Amino acid sequence: MDIVFEAIGLEIPNEKAFNNLAEDVKKRGEASHLTRKKGVLHGRCWRMGEGLEVWTVLYEAESGEVFHADCRPGFRAKFRQRINPWLMTEFDEEGEALIHGFIEDTETEVLFELQNLTEVSAKNFQNNVLNVSLCGLAYQAEVVRKSEKYWKSATENSETSGKPENDWTLCGEILAFSSLRNPFSGSDLYWLCLDLGTFALEILVNQKTLQAESLHIGAMVKADVWLQGHIISESTMFSHYEGVDYYCRTVDFWKGFKREN
Repeated sequence: MDIVFEAIGLEIPNEKAFNNLAEDVKKRGEASHLTRKKGVLHGRCWRMGEGLEVWTVLYEAESGEVFHADCRPGFRAKFRQRINPWLMTEFDEEGEALIHGFIEDTETEVLFELQNLTEVSAKNFQNNVLNVSLCGLAYQAEVVRKSEKYWKSATENSETSGKPENDWTLCGEILAFSSLRNPFSGSDLYWLCLDLGTFALEILVNQKTLQAESLHIGAMVKADVWLQGHIISESTMFSHYEGVDYYCRTVDFWKGFKREN
């Protein structure tokens, strides 16, 4: 139960609650699948609203036997990161995929849980650069008075052995923040965008762990996060492009500037 569901406003205190949540996602979630050599991964994404979601993955073996592989929280970040170079490792029977790489044009390393592997097409992995939305789901966070910005793997510390590979510890300056509410549970959360020195990262924090009075632009925040992300497909990127509409004639643009004397 180490995965941080509380960051998205869900309390999962025991295995029974975890299994009940997985069943809810199976019923409510949007289905996707991915064929592999020895089986099929069946993904379910329950979109709760406000970017919050829960993913489950089922692994179906060639024999037809189905295994409940994974259930995890998620948040679709607002901004895009470019990862180059990168390497993906899949654990099909566990329903997991991890991406290890670097923020493009920096020496900043990232390793994160890929949420939507079953949702995106193979052509998204044919490029040297991955366009991803990254967000750290915070186990804990606090506002501090003075501290240097940093981004470190939590697994480098011997005291944190056994933690997931995609756990990170950070300190950054608040560039932007806002409140949001989990529409399902009613829990209040904070979305923070932090300047970590070498790159900016979004994190999600349960409001129970932070005092609203201490939040302001420029404040320094320390946090331990579980890093997760989504591949941004080409179709999604193109749908946000507001370029020239070639179905309109150029002469029509200039008609708008015509003025009667």
